[in-house]
Amino acid sequence: MRRKIGWIGAALLLLAGVALFAFNREPPTETRYTGAYRFDDGTLVVIGPRGATDLRFKLMNGASGALWPTDGNGNFEGGAGWAEREPVTNRIQFQRNSAGDVTALTWQRLGDDTSPSGNAMRVPMRQEIVTFPSGELTLRGKLILPEGPGPFPVMIPVHGSESYSAVDHYSDPYIYAANGIAAFIYDKRGTGGSEGKYIQNFHLLSDDTVAAVQYVRKRPEIDGDKVHLAGYSQGGWIAPLAALKDGNIRSIYVAYGVAVPVLGEDRWGYVYALQQRGFGDKEIAEVDGVAAILGDIFDHRQNRWSDLSLALKESRTKPWFETAKHSDSIVGAIVGADMPLWVVRPYLWWKYGSNDPPFIDRLYDPAPTLAQLDVPSLWIFGGEDSSGPTQWSVDVLSKLQAENKPIEYFIYPDAEHGITRFEQKSDGERVTLGYEDGYYPQQLEWFRKQSGLL
Repeated sequence: MRRKIGWIGAALLLLAGVALFAFNREPPTETRYTGAYRFDDGTLVVIGPRGATDLRFKLMNGASGALWPTDGNGNFEGGAGWAEREPVTNRIQFQRNSAGDVTALTWQRLGDDTSPSGNAMRVPMRQEIVTFPSGELTLRGKLILPEGPGPFPVMIPVHGSESYSAVDHYSDPYIYAANGIAAFIYDKRGTGGSEGKYIQNFHLLSDDTVAAVQYVRKRPEIDGDKVHLAGYSQGGWIAPLAALKDGNIRSIYVAYGVAVPVLGEDRWGYVYALQQRGFGDKEIAEVDGVAAILGDIFDHRQNRWSDLSLALKESRTKPWFETAKHSDSIVGAIVGADMPLWVVRPYLWWKYGSNDPPFIDRLYDPAPTLAQLDVPSLWIFGGEDSSGPTQWSVDVLSKLQAENKPIEYFIYPDAEHGITRFEQKSDGERVTLGYEDGYYPQQLEWFRKQSGLL
């Protein structure tokens, strides 16, 4: 009887676990409509997932908006702006052939001058879902090929810090495939259809990038001497490291990445927030003191928890406390936790202290890697980036330029992280409007130039 009860209990626990997994599992992403579409006047629009069922369109002039399904027959609608549904200004209907494949779209514009209208044909291209090895792991990828015999130059996007599937969600690479450049997208370890545990360790993630390069270079449709890496955000640390390991990358493109150490990028989170609220060097230095204690705990395994407790207690009396609390930084995460340290401490140890290899290498400095590279690179920054220290990165790159490294950079002075345009409200909130005009053509021109197509 006791054994039977045990089996019943185990079965109930298993059922509870399955139910919890099913409840928390993300629904499959709508990918049927993902691709590039071209209007009669040559205007190109890229469609990709925004969520499980919603879509996002992107135009080469930077205009972008969200689309919501109105039925299950390929009809979508959306309003003006980045993420507004109403009032409706855009209606899109996708057309299918007799085999059920999406072949075109019809765009009805209702008073939105930033969007095209009429019929657009889907740009023909070949796509293939593949798997490839990275060490002991198997990763999932998607090869997107232009029309024609090839072999083609190829660009490989290198992920930011996101934990979702690149294979299912990335749509920008269709821009390149529509213009004669192949793209290879892959799910980094622990995301999408790839094995492994989600991690932000640049050394391991760059190994995955090298594995992707090695796989795609063997494909007969690809020109193995014209493999380009494109690092976005956190990928700006990973792509150069992968290029150094591989040794035969044609060029590197970095968008809103960071050329300073990880600790410098984290520091920028509270420095930027404090500066926006009018605080100066004195207040920044006080927050630096708290960050230094956290660094000793996280990075040097020093037992300074009592010092941290006293520093946080004193911080609560400071005028900068609320600003630091809501900043995008480790200081902000700890201060903003609003929990006693005896609760926070086990989590932080599990997250940062008990992993081998570490979840993230907070002491990583990209400068030595960049100093060893002779691969042409173009870095794109936003002058109003709240997540990355643009000027600090430019200072590093300028020094490397003076050492004759083939580095170029360009700053969109009014752009946020993601090279997006925004409108700032009186309370400081930024409302995204779209991408900077010129951002997508600039990428395309770089890859075409570095591939010898210009």
